[in-house]
Amino acid sequence: MSEPGLGPTAREITQARLATLGMLVAGIAHELNTPLGALNSNHHVIERALLKLGEILEDEVVTPDELDEVRRVVRATESVLRTNGIAVERMVSLVRNLRNFGRPTTSEPRPVDLHEGIEGTLALLGHELREIEVVRDFGDLPLVVCHPNRINQVFMNLVHNAAQAMRDGGVLTIRTRAEGDRVRVRIADTGRGIPPDVIEEIFEPGFTTKGERIGMGLGLTITLQIVHQHGGDISVDSEPGRGTTFDVYFPLRQPTGPARKEASE
Repeated sequence: MSEPGLGPTAREITQARLATLGMLVAGIAHELNTPLGALNSNHHVIERALLKLGEILEDEVVTPDELDEVRRVVRATESVLRTNGIAVERMVSLVRNLRNFGRPTTSEPRPVDLHEGIEGTLALLGHELREIEVVRDFGDLPLVVCHPNRINQVFMNLVHNAAQAMRDGGVLTIRTRAEGDRVRVRIADTGRGIPPDVIEEIFEPGFTTKGERIGMGLGLTITLQIVHQHGGDISVDSEPGRGTTFDVYFPLRQPTGPARKEASE
């Protein structure tokens, strides 16, 4: 564990990232069951439809009733194929988002569409958001120069925390706006909230309250570190019983100089 008053070490950052990946893999395995089940079921439907068509076409003369049956089978098969296409797209999207999240960080930051990272995060955490209404209030954002995987880690930690605070359902609102030379991403939930007497401590490593861990171990600590490494800032406002709001600010241009040099992951 890092020493009091210091940020997490590179090793701790890597361990926390691996823990997040483990959580995501478990959730995605569950998410894949639904489209895989649909593909398996639809495979048998198509198989039966083809057998039926084969039986009809074996006749030398096709009656009007048989022709109607052919049309019905064709329409049903087309519908099943469309469903299969949706299921396949869902699986491809899940795997792509997981691959992007787990990809090693590049040495140089690059221009990034933050909305893509947010959408990828929501897709990966879909299993945690089933009972939660997700409201997207996206503004017109310019590209932000950053390390996308690290910024996605910020979104992952904050959305995961929000979901954990609303296990009985609620509303997750993600609002983005361009504000001069920076952009703001607001992630707000209607969950249990954080007591005011401890809210200043939530970015400390391993912070807990009433036996419940806030964040994923070093989640919020690393979130703060990543934001600061990108020259940004983060604020939090919370009211017990009403919810928590995190505002994350990113500059449009990256800071330069050794003071902002990032630890390797």
